[in-house]
Amino acid sequence: MFFRFFPVAIISAFGLTSILANIPGGGTAGSDVFLSDSGAEAVLANGLITATIVKSTATITSLKYRSFEMFREGYFSMDGGKSFRVPSHCTYAVKTQTADMVDIGLKSFWHNESEAFDIEIHYVLRRGATGLYSYALLSHPANYPTTSVGEWRMVWKLSSDLLEKIYVDELRHWTMPSSEDFKQASPTGIKEIIKINTGPRAGTFDCKYDFNANYWDLGCWGHASDARQVGAWIVLGSHEFFNDGPTKQDLTAASGINHLHFGLNHYNASSTPAAAGEAWQKIYGPFLLYCNHAASGDACWADAQAQAKAEQAAWPYAWLTGNPLYPPANGRGQITGHFIVQDALKPNVSAANAWIGVAQPDAGGNWQFESKRYQYWVKTDAQGNFTIPNVRPGTYTLSAFTTGAVGEFSKSGITVTASLATALGELTWNVPHQGARIAWEIGVPDRTAKEFRHGKDYFHGYVWANLPQEFPNPLDYYVGQSDWQTDWNYAQTRYAAVGKNAEAWKWRIHFHLDHAPTGTASLTLAIASANRARIEVYVNNERRPLTSVSPSVEGGNALLREGIHAKYCVEYVSIPTGKLQAGENIISLSIPETSGAASHVMYDYLNLELTR
Repeated sequence: MFFRFFPVAIISAFGLTSILANIPGGGTAGSDVFLSDSGAEAVLANGLITATIVKSTATITSLKYRSFEMFREGYFSMDGGKSFRVPSHCTYAVKTQTADMVDIGLKSFWHNESEAFDIEIHYVLRRGATGLYSYALLSHPANYPTTSVGEWRMVWKLSSDLLEKIYVDELRHWTMPSSEDFKQASPTGIKEIIKINTGPRAGTFDCKYDFNANYWDLGCWGHASDARQVGAWIVLGSHEFFNDGPTKQDLTAASGINHLHFGLNHYNASSTPAAAGEAWQKIYGPFLLYCNHAASGDACWADAQAQAKAEQAAWPYAWLTGNPLYPPANGRGQITGHFIVQDALKPNVSAANAWIGVAQPDAGGNWQFESKRYQYWVKTDAQGNFTIPNVRPGTYTLSAFTTGAVGEFSKSGITVTASLATALGELTWNVPHQGARIAWEIGVPDRTAKEFRHGKDYFHGYVWANLPQEFPNPLDYYVGQSDWQTDWNYAQTRYAAVGKNAEAWKWRIHFHLDHAPTGTASLTLAIASANRARIEVYVNNERRPLTSVSPSVEGGNALLREGIHAKYCVEYVSIPTGKLQAGENIISLSIPETSGAASHVMYDYLNLELTR
């Protein structure tokens, strides 16, 4: 039997608007949670928010908070174009219904769509909460055909002009154009990018890709208003259900919208496949659709960040029970250890603040391209100690990488048992090198190009159009004199000189050697992103390349999608004896102009290593 629905407006009339700030779920104070079923819609209310959900499609058509309509629409979807799918013909069930919490489920069964998965969406409202929790389950029964899904997301469309500020990270938080400003905007040659001509962002470009970010670096993102003193946020209690590890980015907030991409399908993501005869399931979430109130937009953002920390401290949530895909705290284990980095050529490199985590890639695979299971990552402390909590039981491969070192550490066969700690003790990574000494290096190994020019404004549209005004062709970089923060661009692409067709853009590295090396030298190319790129490498002779390098990991279109990286790889170029000489040397890098407009390389780090 359903609880009787008590309208939020009546409760608000008595002044019950207090919030237990930054307590997961809001706490135990406040009005009872009520559920109303009209047949076509389900309405959840707790005296602070009222949410209306269409049962057949699992869409949110309204979420009211402090008399404001916070939703224009909210929905889940898969893929795009002819393969676009939203839940439909959902079956409705009430999983939990008490005075403290209501959890409703809406399940869409596969009916010959391109993606042969069942989709089950849940919405949860708890006492005292100013947000609605949600989680989703994908299922592929063994009798379903072979399939896969790329884009898999939740979209929260905000009421028009309700919240004027956007917040993603320290670089991207500003007042957005209004709806009228968007009407006055001009199209560009890229359909996703428009030129803003009026309002606070006049003279800039706007695009949903402006706000791409590594999900694991963020606990929340969203919008807020100084005038209305409210905010609307995606808040994450965990990142364990996202694919492709802690360096994976995707869309976050954008104009009038909050994105949550479970599949993280942009920037060269792995799809989620399932074979015929394979029974597979995965749970995504819970996550929180959070509304808050504070004196300013910045204060709302600070509160949302504090709420994210509170949610993470409460993970796994004790209130989500009875689902084998979501084991409780005592059904999970933890991994502890001490990570040590030893680099004979760079002794200052340490394990402090390193990423370390476990995943379950297929044989021969890598955590960068793993989507079917769960991943667990943490940062080490200043001494390299780590604890990876709340890991589902199973056998994992542990990986770790740190700023300053090329490549990564890996150890397979890590077994995790429920309610137990797997103590690994000391894990020592002796960083390998191709040579005995480093002649020179450009950049800092961190899997991004952020230390180079445009490393802090890469997310603005058409940055690449300004490169001919900023750099010559060829670009000449002098080791020991040039500064990579200003003299080395964040991306090497084609050079579109004014009034000329695009042409190859040579980057020359000038350096001095005291004596001619003996033995083979090695050029390290650590690559943060490559897209349709073939790198021609010249050594003291630009008439003919020494070799041509096709990066082993390519794709993602990070340049035109305004990213600072996509997927990482490392390539080594052997330079035979006799190619280098005492005195001045030049190594030139070039991408042939025939590679296409989106082709590029974003270097993470380069060095030259010598045997002696």
